[in-house]
Amino acid sequence: MEKHFYKKLIEFDFNESCALCTVMEWKGSVPRKDYPMMLVCKSGETVGTIGGGTMEKEVIERALDALNSNQTSLDPFDFTNNDLSKDGGLCGGTVQVAVEPFTREVQSFFNQINDFNTEQSWLTTFHLSSKEISRQNIKNSGQHEDPFIQELTQIRKNKSFHFDDCIQLFRFISPNPILHIFGGGHVGKAVAEMAHYIELDITIHDDRKSFVSLERFPYALNRSFQEVDMHMGGLKLQSTDLALVATRGHHHDLTLIRWLLKSDIRWIGLVSSKRKWKLLAEGLLDEGFTNTDLSRVYAPVGIYIHAQTVPEIAVSIIGGIIKYLRN
Repeated sequence: MEKHFYKKLIEFDFNESCALCTVMEWKGSVPRKDYPMMLVCKSGETVGTIGGGTMEKEVIERALDALNSNQTSLDPFDFTNNDLSKDGGLCGGTVQVAVEPFTREVQSFFNQINDFNTEQSWLTTFHLSSKEISRQNIKNSGQHEDPFIQELTQIRKNKSFHFDDCIQLFRFISPNPILHIFGGGHVGKAVAEMAHYIELDITIHDDRKSFVSLERFPYALNRSFQEVDMHMGGLKLQSTDLALVATRGHHHDLTLIRWLLKSDIRWIGLVSSKRKWKLLAEGLLDEGFTNTDLSRVYAPVGIYIHAQTVPEIAVSIIGGIIKYLRN
């Protein structure tokens, strides 16, 4: 879901000067642990967030200073304050944020990663002596001379480390998952709206044309109002995608679950009761599917929060998706 921020970096038109802020290192409990980035414009406008609160306020001030001096810096932020009467974070950790003028040269590097359909990695290096920042693309396939880099490409997670006189940040991004929603009813609509809020792309499928309209799903990448068997015949799924089955009847649900289990997709959410899923699961096992197959089905879908209303159910489902993606 990071691709939206990178697209903004790539599309920035430099109608005003701005600074790029990158969390290079964190320890302990901090607002965000995914090494976020943020653009700070000279007007004070920001793109993205590195966690909010007093730290972000101070980073914005530091970024504005960097624009005036045209210099880079690595600034520490301490959240180990124990005095409630004083300003400062209470989380218990520390963060180091690199601040640099965002130039066309920096933008040109990110232009190289504008193909979001492939896995990509790179190193951001802050040179402590010279206070310069450099970036280097890393190949995800093949062998690397450096065994540590080889290990990072296999782990495929963002990670910060010290090397000689540098702090280096290995960053990995994978293709943005698409949430395929089968069923454009109340729950499907509410989930789609919340998915857009967390910058998760969706497609919507329903055999009723009015239930997949542009007005009902303005942010969908694709809309389909064919019969269920036509959906299955024309839709290509990636293993990184997600599928939410929220049709109006168990016959459609069973047909879709059966088809999805034959794909490589790893997350299949089903809007159902425990009893409904128990009956469907027993039928699928009788057909030859295994318990390992059925473990990919999250049913009843979502985090249990005693949800009753449609918006509450959507919060539960999106919460479950976030938990799955972050893990």
